[in-house]
Amino acid sequence: MIKVFDIFLIFLAIYIFSWGTIKHFKLWRIGKEDKRFDKMGARIKSFLVEGFAHRKILQDLYPGSLHLCIFLGFIIPFGVIFIAQFMFTLPVLMARLLSLSLDIIAILAIVSLLLTLYRRYVTRPSRLDNKPEDFKVLALILLIFLTGIFLESLRLSVIGKDTQTWAPVGKALATLINTAGWSAGTKSLLAKIIFRIHFFLVLCTIAYIPFSKLFHLISSPMNMIFRSLDPKGALSFMDLEDEKAESFGIAKIEEFTWKHLMDLDACTRCGRCQEFCPAHITEKPLSPKKIILDLKDHLHLRAPQILKAKSKNTEAEEVPPLIGNLIEKEALWACTTCRSCMEHCPVFIEHVDKIVDMRRYQVLMESKFPEELTTAFKGLETNSNPWGMGRDSRADWIKELDVPIISEASGEDIEYLFFVGCIRSYDDRNKKVTIAMVRILNHLGIKFAILGLEEGCCGDPARRLGNEYLYQILAQANIKTFNHYNIKRILTTCPHCYNTLQNEYPQLGFNCKVVHHAEFLQENIQNGRLKLEHSLAKRTTYHDPCYLGRYSGIYNPPREILQSIPSLDLREMRRSRIDSMCCGAGGGWMWMDEKIGKRINIQRLEDALATDPEWITTACPFCVTMFDDAIKDKNMEDDLKIWDLAELVEQALFGEKKKLPPATESNT
Repeated sequence: MIKVFDIFLIFLAIYIFSWGTIKHFKLWRIGKEDKRFDKMGARIKSFLVEGFAHRKILQDLYPGSLHLCIFLGFIIPFGVIFIAQFMFTLPVLMARLLSLSLDIIAILAIVSLLLTLYRRYVTRPSRLDNKPEDFKVLALILLIFLTGIFLESLRLSVIGKDTQTWAPVGKALATLINTAGWSAGTKSLLAKIIFRIHFFLVLCTIAYIPFSKLFHLISSPMNMIFRSLDPKGALSFMDLEDEKAESFGIAKIEEFTWKHLMDLDACTRCGRCQEFCPAHITEKPLSPKKIILDLKDHLHLRAPQILKAKSKNTEAEEVPPLIGNLIEKEALWACTTCRSCMEHCPVFIEHVDKIVDMRRYQVLMESKFPEELTTAFKGLETNSNPWGMGRDSRADWIKELDVPIISEASGEDIEYLFFVGCIRSYDDRNKKVTIAMVRILNHLGIKFAILGLEEGCCGDPARRLGNEYLYQILAQANIKTFNHYNIKRILTTCPHCYNTLQNEYPQLGFNCKVVHHAEFLQENIQNGRLKLEHSLAKRTTYHDPCYLGRYSGIYNPPREILQSIPSLDLREMRRSRIDSMCCGAGGGWMWMDEKIGKRINIQRLEDALATDPEWITTACPFCVTMFDDAIKDKNMEDDLKIWDLAELVEQALFGEKKKLPPATESNT
């Protein structure tokens, strides 16, 4: 009778689990289509690396290790049970190894659960927000492990010597139980009681999974499998000529794709995204975690209404747009699109894509955006640069330089088109970098050319600000020019141009090899063509630009360049490489004023100052400008300089000390 009842309970738990899980799947299906079923081999491999091996989770070593031990505490016992079902009599050695592994992992899991409870409720990092379900889940899992190991100890206590079991902890507890002087009957009865408790706890946990935080056991692996395999820097393409489209961008929860809705259920509220967000760090009204959780709550409220309306073949009741109601406008526009949230999220939630999609609706459909951006948009429309400076002055920096313009170099074998970019063309401080790069190219004898007056903005600022229409106009104009001159390779000193040309122009049909000057310089230093023989005896720290590091994965080349310069003392900031903090210029903030909280560039400068540098080095024009402004703000111009890699290579190559332009000459 008991076995029949147990089977009934097992099927009941599985039914409740399945019913709850299917409810989640139905919620996601209100979203739009998203092609995520390609390259399944790569997706499964990614899941094995991220899900089982915990690669990203272990980036935060202490809590990541605790999570891994708890995870293994689930997986290994299930594996042992599975093996036992197909092997009635295990070989002695295998039985011993399995019992030993179970013993060790159970203790590790119990210790990890206790440390997790201590971390969450005693030390409590600011990124964690405790809810009642957090304690319930941890307590439930802990009870399962405790009853399981106690049950094993009682078994060993009753049977005595067992040659097939290597369980030092279990046997130690069995010895302790024996000191109590209980009879075999008492221990047998106690074992039956503990087994029933353990059995019911396991079944309750299975049934509870879809209705608790434990659902991430399902949603997180799925999110890893269906994560984007496109280049990191490529935003979703928007077909502006789609006649069926009722609007562009995201205003309602059902306008997200099913994968973006899956993201919401995959979130475990670990807070890593928030901890590394430059806007949140500097007290802006943006928390990537809060945006995801607010959208999740809205999904679980709104989706059932939509599904119910569909079942009755009626229209769901209209609700206010997300922005200005669920998501604060200030939070939406505070994002610098630095991608730090996405790189630190252990389950691959796509925060930036959602933010940009919501910006797209605000700009394209509502014409609502920060007032300062009006000038930037107008400048991009009229003169193809965000400042609106005359297009005829775009190539003024080449005066008295040997710089070929491609329209005048027809018939020549051009190795590289040097795509200068807006800020390197117009800003006096950044023109120095462009000139340094030209001198290096001429020294190497590289056959290159620039577009001159035919060059336009790559479109990155417009796209990150949500103005997809303007971006595509700018991009198509450049692509037309590239095709006219049959461009095959492009060199640029701007990570934003690099990302856009390399990763986003293919969406519009243009493909070519794009090289960032950090890669170019490193390659030519390594092959011996650039001999850096002049010493630069200074202390410097390197700042990783977001669009060069997290977006493009270029971390080592800049450091190898600096290490190749004689006498240069390179020092790492506490937040560097993948942890590097944004300078504050991305996502359109180059053209907006920070009015809330601490300025991001000031915070980043303070990170650099902690290394006691004389120089700061970077590889991005935006970063050069933001550090330059921060240095001036702190009146440190005489003690601290900001350089681009090209400028230091120029100095080490030619043995010249560069003189920076006075502050009054800056055009940005």
